[in-house]
Amino acid sequence: MGTVLAALASVPRRVHLLEQTLATLRPQVSALCVYLNGYDAVPDCVRTLADEHVLSSSNDGAERKFWWASKHEGLYCSCDDDILYPPDYVETMRTAVLEQGPRVLVTAHGRSYVGKPTTVHSVSGVTGLFFKRVDCGLRVNHGGSGVMAWDAGALKVPTQWPLQNIADMQLAVWAQLHKVPYWLIAHQAHWLKSTALLDPCGLFALSRTESHARRNSLLQQHGRKTGWVLH
Repeated sequence: MGTVLAALASVPRRVHLLEQTLATLRPQVSALCVYLNGYDAVPDCVRTLADEHVLSSSNDGAERKFWWASKHEGLYCSCDDDILYPPDYVETMRTAVLEQGPRVLVTAHGRSYVGKPTTVHSVSGVTGLFFKRVDCGLRVNHGGSGVMAWDAGALKVPTQWPLQNIADMQLAVWAQLHKVPYWLIAHQAHWLKSTALLDPCGLFALSRTESHARRNSLLQQHGRKTGWVLH
């Protein structure tokens, strides 16, 4: 798969978490890219640790973690600015992508929906959380894009999205329409560590407030149109 590119989108309210995240990824990748949503200046840690960045005065959404995907031909790791990645993270994801095939999205955080779910909590089967133990790998149809990797040369994930800050659900609907499966990898508890669990501005707090209704709406729309299936 050639070189490894890791990319993430960050917002100013989490700048205090960003350096830790970048430091865990830097030794593992060929290129490290950061999309700075709503920043008015480039943080020192980005200048020091990242190979490329985009400085945007507006908040263009978490979906900007996919910004470099269409131009890359190797392993693409989409990441979040409030997760600490273990030293074997990239190699583990690379191995899983090679084992599962070039048109599979590999994730460490996933769940499945079937038919016409009514809310994001209408989950079918096992839910694998990235910070908890997952005993065995399995197919899912919704994955966490902050702990995800794929062969960008074989699978062209979109870089432009109609909505903002519901990256996981938009990607899941796209994968359903294009019959792209997800593979949830097995891993130990706390293999990946969130710096947001105790942060009121972190991804968990935001997912419960800002985006919950919009995620439900998109989930329901796809269910009504074609129904959720496991590829």
